[in-house]
Amino acid sequence: LPGAWIDPRNSELIALYRLRYKMAMDEGKYDAAMIFLNKILELDPANAEAKFSKGEIYHRCLHDYPQAIEHYNKVIRLTGDEKTRLRAREAMSEIMELLS
Repeated sequence: LPGAWIDPRNSELIALYRLRYKMAMDEGKYDAAMIFLNKILELDPANAEAKFSKGEIYHRCLHDYPQAIEHYNKVIRLTGDEKTRLRAREAMSEIMELLS
């Protein structure tokens, strides 16, 4: 049918990718979760929650602390969202305590 297919808006795609990210996390598929976070960031490079979530996967799921620190630092440096920046600082402190 003509006009039956309408391209979804970025906000709709972000909502879909967020849902798929959560499903992947629930299933322990961290590589797939990262893919969906990257897709969110392609559409919205300033998405603080997606940036923070990447750090969380490296920190809490993969225990790759250098990568977690790198991502948390990006959130702290580049994000205007003070709440997310504070969460990143707290997570960094937790890693530093763990490593000391």
